[in-house]
Amino acid sequence: MIEFRATVAIVRRHIDRRFGIDFAMAAALVALLAFVFAPSFDAAALPVLATLAAASIVEVSHIRSLRRLTFFTVPLFGRQLARAHAIAPAIGALALPLGYAVGARLRGVAIPPERIAVATCVVLVATLVALSATFRDGRDRALYVALAIAAGVSIAAAWQAKTTNPLAVAGGLAVVEGSFAVRAFGETLARYDPLPNEA
Repeated sequence: MIEFRATVAIVRRHIDRRFGIDFAMAAALVALLAFVFAPSFDAAALPVLATLAAASIVEVSHIRSLRRLTFFTVPLFGRQLARAHAIAPAIGALALPLGYAVGARLRGVAIPPERIAVATCVVLVATLVALSATFRDGRDRALYVALAIAAGVSIAAAWQAKTTNPLAVAGGLAVVEGSFAVRAFGETLARYDPLPNEA
């Protein structure tokens, strides 16, 4: 019960007015891209969504707030804290496939439901992997962003591969990669010292 309340408290701190603005701006940006490039956006759409998800995760305000000291005073540890912190970014990432679908629809290009499902998997996994970048700087941050993009692209590639059920393969890969990403994020949180080093 304590874990649930602490998780809800963290999610509520992340999902504020600024979160809504970030969500709307991300959806509008992708909708504009899809509207302009929809006829020729087919092959590049999923890698672009993965890149946007990974790159934006370290910039939007509700992600930068992860380093607040108050988030480390709650009675959650390791993977519990990682799951609590990952919920709001995962919800925010849904703005990308939403914008993709809306923009293409406005242009008169129908996006199959399976493609939207894969796009959702792509942005969720890219977001979860990129979360570990929020506690790193310089080259280490860039490396995690690159890993996040690669993880998202791998799901798109799995879906495009000629298998019996490409959607199931892509979804299974997304579950595996997402689970590892949350675990790695939990280890990052466990090692992170929110207090500045005065030495």
